[in-house]
Amino acid sequence: MNIIKSFNNTIDYLETVLDDEIEERKVTQLSGYSYSMFSRLFSILTEITLSEYLRSRRLTEAAIILRDTDEKIIDIALKFGYESSDSFGSAFKNFHGFTPSEVRNGKPFKLFSRVQLSLSVRGGRSMNITIQKKKAFTVAGINEQNINSSVCPSVWDKLYKKYSHDELLGLGSDQSVGICHDIVNLDNHDVLENNTINYMAGYIVTDIDKAISMGLDVLEVEEAEYAVVELIGSVPECIHNGWKYAMEVFFPEHGYAHSGKPDFEYYYEGDMHSKDYKMELWIPITKA
Repeated sequence: MNIIKSFNNTIDYLETVLDDEIEERKVTQLSGYSYSMFSRLFSILTEITLSEYLRSRRLTEAAIILRDTDEKIIDIALKFGYESSDSFGSAFKNFHGFTPSEVRNGKPFKLFSRVQLSLSVRGGRSMNITIQKKKAFTVAGINEQNINSSVCPSVWDKLYKKYSHDELLGLGSDQSVGICHDIVNLDNHDVLENNTINYMAGYIVTDIDKAISMGLDVLEVEEAEYAVVELIGSVPECIHNGWKYAMEVFFPEHGYAHSGKPDFEYYYEGDMHSKDYKMELWIPITKA
């Protein structure tokens, strides 16, 4: 089953449990990924986090029930996972622009439609992707756990505030990498609310003892096989485009899937804001 079909089947399931608890095992069965990995890949493909999508869909369904039935507001709030009518009312007004009572009495409400993924990148555009086996290596840098992907650039700011580029080069390599790693399931509530990742900004190093003495975090990366995507363009747009192409075209056409091991943004020297900037995306792969 290709990734788009499996993702749509998973979304079909999620739509059936908007007013119930999500079974993460069911998500894994349908998508082939853990809930947290599915959530991350969903956001790459749709440019919206899964938690935001589910929240929007729940508030849409809540508004429809408010308009079409006489069900009590507190009962609707509890049905869609809110602990009180106040918390529900606040979220509802932030989303729709009106309170539940106002919508029930005729004020307009927002409709957020369900997504249907499709192969939107076909022909006309291609990316250079090679399959490469990388031997084990070590990365030293600053590692932040359970953060939103949108704040990853701040990890680099933190790294360069504490250490100079020359100091980091002295550890054995001029190869800087951003790593998303150890994606694990949190409890169900945390997964739904946060969609967090572990992210490390660092350099591939050979002098591990020196890196530790400097107070850097150290991550040992096992040997793995990667789809190496060559990217050209400004950051972060080129990274997002690379992920989209890999997920929508390369994986389905060649029968690969993300293996769940760490994936990398591999940076070269140059102006990251230039349309001609070159870098790579290393996506760990397994046969689907």
